[in-house]
Amino acid sequence: MRLWRALALGLVLAPANAYWVIHMERVRAGPYVTSISLFANCVFLLAGLVAVNWLLRRRWPRVALSAGELLLIYSMCCLGSAAAGIDFVQVLMMILSHPRQFATPENNYELFLPHLPRWFIVQDIDAVKRYHAGHSSFWLPENYKPYLVPCTAWLTFTAALLMVMQGVDALLARPWIERERLTFPTLDLPLTLVREKPSYFSSPAFLIGLAIPVIWSGLNGLHFLFPAVPELKVWPGDLVKGNPSKHIRAMVWMPLTFYPFAIGLGYLLPTDLLFSAWFFYLTWKAELGLTSLLALDVNPRMPYTTQQSLGACIGLLSYLAYTSRHYAAEVWEGLFKRGASACHSAEFRGAAAAILVGGAYLTFFSRLAGMSWPMLLLFWALYWVIVITITRMRAELGPPTHDFHQMGPELMLVPSIGSQNIAPRDLGIMSVYWWINRAYRGLPMAHHIEGLKAAWETGVRPGWFHAGMWLAGVSGTAAAMLAYLHLAFKLGAASGFHSGTGYGWANYGQLVSWLTQPKAPDHSATAAIGVGLGFSLFLLSMRLRFLGWPFHPIGFAIAGSWAINLVWLPLLIAWGLKVSIIRWGGLRLYVRCRPFFLGLILGDCLMGSFWALVGVVLGIPTYSFWGA
Repeated sequence: MRLWRALALGLVLAPANAYWVIHMERVRAGPYVTSISLFANCVFLLAGLVAVNWLLRRRWPRVALSAGELLLIYSMCCLGSAAAGIDFVQVLMMILSHPRQFATPENNYELFLPHLPRWFIVQDIDAVKRYHAGHSSFWLPENYKPYLVPCTAWLTFTAALLMVMQGVDALLARPWIERERLTFPTLDLPLTLVREKPSYFSSPAFLIGLAIPVIWSGLNGLHFLFPAVPELKVWPGDLVKGNPSKHIRAMVWMPLTFYPFAIGLGYLLPTDLLFSAWFFYLTWKAELGLTSLLALDVNPRMPYTTQQSLGACIGLLSYLAYTSRHYAAEVWEGLFKRGASACHSAEFRGAAAAILVGGAYLTFFSRLAGMSWPMLLLFWALYWVIVITITRMRAELGPPTHDFHQMGPELMLVPSIGSQNIAPRDLGIMSVYWWINRAYRGLPMAHHIEGLKAAWETGVRPGWFHAGMWLAGVSGTAAAMLAYLHLAFKLGAASGFHSGTGYGWANYGQLVSWLTQPKAPDHSATAAIGVGLGFSLFLLSMRLRFLGWPFHPIGFAIAGSWAINLVWLPLLIAWGLKVSIIRWGGLRLYVRCRPFFLGLILGDCLMGSFWALVGVVLGIPTYSFWGA
């Protein structure tokens, strides 16, 4: 394998991919491809490369790419897309540009601006005005110069963050991939695309599965352009909206959706996770209704869903740390002793070096900004608890989405400690860090460990994937910054972007609230974390004691997040289909039906990406297959 070709091609594609992602998610208001576990744009790219590769293999077999090369390009696309995604660079650019534009005596921004280092955000008021108004060009000196320092600072921050993530993944890969043999369900389709022969994709089951979303999205796309064409809605209604009961409306929303890709992904998941996801989702909704019925909703945080989910994450990671204690001893021996683990010592030391170097820079960055040691340690410890747990969820069970909205470390620490007990500078710095933890739908760490799994499956040295994905993440971040700023100065972030100022208002509004209304510790929030921790450990202990225990703690953790609203019904449908197929046809029928569900996923990704690409190329609004 000549993997340098794949690495070079992945880097060449990074700028175009970043531009496409920004255009889809910010200019066109969908599809939000980086808000689901399996990035549709990367599947679209991989499918195109596989098709071209088949032709090359027939005519010029020596030129054709190997499975490992194809998956390296795919993994690099995933890292670049995660960097450009709705939960990463897009949030950062709003946070950088917002304060100087919207600071007025009425909104009290003067309370936090003195506490933010000058290099944290853009200081030139005229530049940010043109950024929000548009009808200008980022490439003019008066526009790009004010962004040079903050963007460079945050690019180095991103490089260090990705380095630590990859170091942690390198340590976790061996036990998760080689020993526990975790399934990585979201990697099933990419592996199938690069491994199977063309005859697999001409099987009736696959073609029927492929045809359903292609026809469905095709009709909806044509209806969007030509309303006379009939429409088949994937989101026909909401069980809560318009209900006369106050207690039902307290459930906020329960949309009825029929996303084919989510049903297909659901089929690949374990049945206990599928059951737990929709069961605990309905349980959370019942809690909200009961809270309203008992008039406990005078406290808007009740029933502390996010805090309970955080407690579940802590419980899951605690259990994982306990079960990995022997491997931790092996790593320690490989780092500092010569013995049985010597063959892996270089791997362990490389991972440890990445963690130490990247972690040292993140610490230096935070201290240079003025963050106190106690808050620095608490913030980063909690952040790594969350992201490692989500990475484990992704590797073991592969849920269609894992957003954990509003579960950033600062949003957990401030209620528990009390905003009155935290220095304004610490509050300000943690608020700017919101761009890495607003949500975790496109978490780079989860995609990186999937890349290591792809390397293992194809027999490629993981070093190629480490290098390629780190370069893709850094170059993708830089390309996304440039693409975002180019489009913002051209179209206007305030008017030409969908919610082009929303994250800024939300983030700094919360910060102003902390500063103007200092609050004492909320002991109920801390107790809710303990409840979630205890319940997750209870579910884990029951799974160990009783074979067939249907409740999975990961289902409890993800069921309280925002995005589960959009996929709870597809997961329920997938659960019903999978249980019925296994019960009546056994493993043989399950395997025979698998191409049908892979076809559902691929067809939805292909048609959804096709309409998005048509819109970008022609400059017209088009149908979004995943629009929320």
